[in-house]
Amino acid sequence: MKYKRYDLGGYQVYTIATDKFKNCYMEINFRQDVKDVSLAKRRLLGKMLAESSLKYPSKREVNIALEELYNLEFSSGVGRIGHNHLTSFSFDFLHPKYVKEKDYLDHVLDFAFETLLKPNIKNGSFDEVTLQVVKEKSHVSLDAYKERPLSFARIDSLAKLYKGEIPSKRAMGTHEEIDEVTAKDLSEEYKKLFAETYTEILVIGNLDMDLLVEKIKNRFTKEAVMVSNIPYMYLPKIAPFKQEIVKSTYNQTQYLVYYQFNNLTKFEKECVVPLFSIMLGNANMTDKLTRYLRIENSLCYYCGFYVNTSDGYGMFYVGLNKENIVKAREMIQKAMQEMIQKDIEEDYFEIQKEKYLADLKIREDGMYSLGDNYYLHETFGFSSFQELREEIPKVTLEDIQNLGKKMQYTYEYILEEREA
Repeated sequence: MKYKRYDLGGYQVYTIATDKFKNCYMEINFRQDVKDVSLAKRRLLGKMLAESSLKYPSKREVNIALEELYNLEFSSGVGRIGHNHLTSFSFDFLHPKYVKEKDYLDHVLDFAFETLLKPNIKNGSFDEVTLQVVKEKSHVSLDAYKERPLSFARIDSLAKLYKGEIPSKRAMGTHEEIDEVTAKDLSEEYKKLFAETYTEILVIGNLDMDLLVEKIKNRFTKEAVMVSNIPYMYLPKIAPFKQEIVKSTYNQTQYLVYYQFNNLTKFEKECVVPLFSIMLGNANMTDKLTRYLRIENSLCYYCGFYVNTSDGYGMFYVGLNKENIVKAREMIQKAMQEMIQKDIEEDYFEIQKEKYLADLKIREDGMYSLGDNYYLHETFGFSSFQELREEIPKVTLEDIQNLGKKMQYTYEYILEEREA
């Protein structure tokens, strides 16, 4: 594999030339400080750009064009890393050598940049009918989490723990915010997308990247945005402990326990946290949480431990009957104390390191995880796969212990099952 970064002034292009894959992938990211972004408008804009363009003014015409490009896969999405809001457009296409048309790559690039640069805007507004369709789909998506009790518990608990702060807000906005957006609003939001964002393009495939970048330059120019540092970590205020109980109509209680932190080192975030998380709650029936909650005490239907380093928290999640909460709390605290006390067998620790390194190898062999890693490496300075392979073996049980000491038990959220 050959990695190369191109600085084109108004935007950056990150390329990975590799013959590992039969398809190629291009992702265009528009990145901005989340506090300056209208979440509902930005997501609706992304969906509108994926729905139609001046050349393809309906979804049907877009789909026909994608089929003619040998089923090019095209999608838009939004996400967040710390304070960074990302609006992304991805294009997954066949390698040109598998296609008869010699100008196939040019057609793919034409489609991609016509979609972004020539939107279906007339008289200063997007198409009203299309907007209503996109809004209806957004309303449905916004409520989909309510179908699953764990999803409801996770979203509701974050809204309560981080009330009004960045981690409490959903990338889609709210129903009220969606309803308020007009077709003219999105036309103004489109201008902001290009005027106020950093732009990075990622390309992966067995391509002549110098030639590809020239083709991109011929189709896409953008004014540079004044450089400022957008933190890739949200540093929370460590809240005093609180517990909240929420009644529900679900058949099963959800018990979530949050530990917060805000002073991890780069080594801890990238190397210690994954191993800590695996041994605590994600090691396929051998982790402490599963052993104490399920195997030894039969307290729950499922359990696990999730860490979000960019938002500064770790979260235990347990699906159980509410009469088992007291015992589950005791077992969770026992598991955490053992991590802090280094109550971990050295052989088991080394085995988990080897398994994690094997998992890194699998991820490096996947096109999308490979691209994600390179994008994060170039944009935010995250460790590359190669750097992680070198650093993971250096993690010690003392590192695990020190991480545990930095995690503060701050919040319990109980979504109670309905009464029988």
